[in-house]
Amino acid sequence: MARDTSDTVVHVWLFVHRATPLDTAVARTARAGARVRRRSRWLHAVSAAAPISTLRALAREPALRRIQPLGRWRRAPTPAPDPRLAHAALDTCPAGGDPVLGPSAMPYRRLNLGPLRSRGLDGAGVRVAVLDAGFNTLHPAFTAVTVTARHDFVFDDSVVHDEPGDAPGADFHGTAVWSLLAADVPGRLRGIAPAATYLLAKTEDIRSETPLEEDNYVAALEWADSIGVDIVSSSLAYLIFDPPFSSYGASDLTGYIAVTTVAVDLAAERGILVVTAAGNSGPGARTIWTPADADSALAVGAEDSLGTIASFSSRGPTADGRLKPDLTAPGVDVCVLVGTGVQRLAGTSFATPLIAAAATLIKQAHAGLGPVALADALRRSGSNREAPDATSGWGRPDAAAAAVFPLGVAPLEPVDSVLAAVTPVFRWTVGTVPASARPVAFRLRIALDSTLGSLVFDSGLVDVEQHAPGLLFKPGPALFWRVDARAASGETATTGTIGGVAVPPWATLLTLSDPQGVTTDDPQPTFAWRPTSVAMPPGPFRYDLFVRRASAPEPVASYTALADTSFTLPAPLDRGTTYRWGLVVRAAAETSLVPSAGPFLVLDPSLPPATLLYQNFPNPFPTAGRAATCIWFDLAAGATVELDILDLRGNLVRRLAPGPGFPSFLSAGRYGRGPPGGPPCDPRLAWDGTAADGRTVPAGVYLCKFKAGSVTRFRRIVFRGRAS
Repeated sequence: MARDTSDTVVHVWLFVHRATPLDTAVARTARAGARVRRRSRWLHAVSAAAPISTLRALAREPALRRIQPLGRWRRAPTPAPDPRLAHAALDTCPAGGDPVLGPSAMPYRRLNLGPLRSRGLDGAGVRVAVLDAGFNTLHPAFTAVTVTARHDFVFDDSVVHDEPGDAPGADFHGTAVWSLLAADVPGRLRGIAPAATYLLAKTEDIRSETPLEEDNYVAALEWADSIGVDIVSSSLAYLIFDPPFSSYGASDLTGYIAVTTVAVDLAAERGILVVTAAGNSGPGARTIWTPADADSALAVGAEDSLGTIASFSSRGPTADGRLKPDLTAPGVDVCVLVGTGVQRLAGTSFATPLIAAAATLIKQAHAGLGPVALADALRRSGSNREAPDATSGWGRPDAAAAAVFPLGVAPLEPVDSVLAAVTPVFRWTVGTVPASARPVAFRLRIALDSTLGSLVFDSGLVDVEQHAPGLLFKPGPALFWRVDARAASGETATTGTIGGVAVPPWATLLTLSDPQGVTTDDPQPTFAWRPTSVAMPPGPFRYDLFVRRASAPEPVASYTALADTSFTLPAPLDRGTTYRWGLVVRAAAETSLVPSAGPFLVLDPSLPPATLLYQNFPNPFPTAGRAATCIWFDLAAGATVELDILDLRGNLVRRLAPGPGFPSFLSAGRYGRGPPGGPPCDPRLAWDGTAADGRTVPAGVYLCKFKAGSVTRFRRIVFRGRAS
């Protein structure tokens, strides 16, 4: 017999339509028999515990958008201990090495935090919230730390250290995480941002794996925002839903499903950067935990002291293909505060506060940086920035470089796909650089390949943020360019390689230039063009104009050293003839050919002297820009006309005349040409490779049969076929 689950109590989020006030939704939820736990003004949602029967009733409530179960949360579990430490003493980080940092010097070194520390950056003026399972605020290592606010979201009080009712060691994990940010154990452990102001939120109840920490996480973010916070460090990660609901799978990590993920993005909209652990479920792909899938979150993976990614570090990508984690930091054998000692632990939990601390120092140096710019500054300086991937993201950041060049080297021009000028100016900016890092030297390189192997220009070191190399570029291979910056203090940044950027034709032909061809009834047409921008010198451009028959390479007319951008032929061209025209554009000693995109036909209004069938064009067909072939014929006198397409066996494939618009008897005249100003082909006498029934015929040779009275003529047509 099936078990009746109608009275099973489950914990859910009730998402409310924006038009319904949250207070109204809370009241209706309570009246329905649910116990309201929390409300979220960010999500416009209510967290509640209710029997399934009550939820079924609430599901019919028009004020609700959807119901989503809460999930279980747990801190990112510490991987199995290194066997080498199995019998080590409780204190595994004895003093030694650096007299101030001791064994905690490794993260400073790997993240290049030393220069920031030397500049006096210590987090002062920046507010940092830490979300975890508790914090030993009574430990002497935190005596000098400023804690503005603390809240226990488990017991709903202001005590975040262990107290009666807590499981023993509840504050172990949060204390270890916080110590990397703020603790001071002389000669052994020095937090990176000890002068920051801290908000401590106890959100996890380690006594049991309950589905309520999701409530606490969202509430803690909103609480921190209400007080004022710049950066959040969270080493918590989502695990499973309570029965009878299914757990999240990899396909659910889209950045908009889990409420904590959504809340992280809403925090970013309010100016808060959330740094979160990627998780310790590696090395498989798609093993990150929420809220690491949040688009705006800095998800952090773990590496060892040599830069090798830890096997346990969770990998991406997200379900929708975004790269996660974003960054990596030391997370193997990291010295943290544990009880009364300092121990080496491992996990993305400990890589996370290191990145949060680095972000804190950069925020101190550049108070105006918002969460997106702050995250980008760290990514730009990452060790894997040239080829980010789903294992380590952008890699381990260089905090000093990110602080000196928070904007990186931002390219300004040319950044479009086509150059605006054939003598371009290259411009870039590094924004405001600290005085201690100035002056900044730049190196501009321009090449014909993305690896910068085929260099056409190398500026060497320059001290300005723009450069006009004085080069005149011709259409051809695309250009690639890159600027590398080096501060006086040694930090570096780069635009990366930009391109390819196409070089435009030196002029754009404005008249009688169409890939489909064009007709004109004027035998002395006016040609016009628009030049591309060019610096002076080597500009201004001069132009040689030529006109040639479409079937011959030699010009029938040419005019040199033109300065204007239009020209009317002084002598008439032959009518009934197809021509092409073009320019040779000159700048100093350099030239560039600009041919017309297609032919033009000078129409002949006179009656033809003979009955003729011309060779179809293009032949073979189709060609680029032309799907059909044109068929022309002349009638010296009126006649009954048949125009057919045959296969080589003489079978009829298609009859073009008589046909729509063509009676069987045609008057003397020229047929197949387009109207003045239009294409050179009458679409009624164009064959597109289809039979009478509309099917496309096979590629091959066909015959055009023309019969006018007693005159019969044939032309061979080569059809290339259609791409399938």
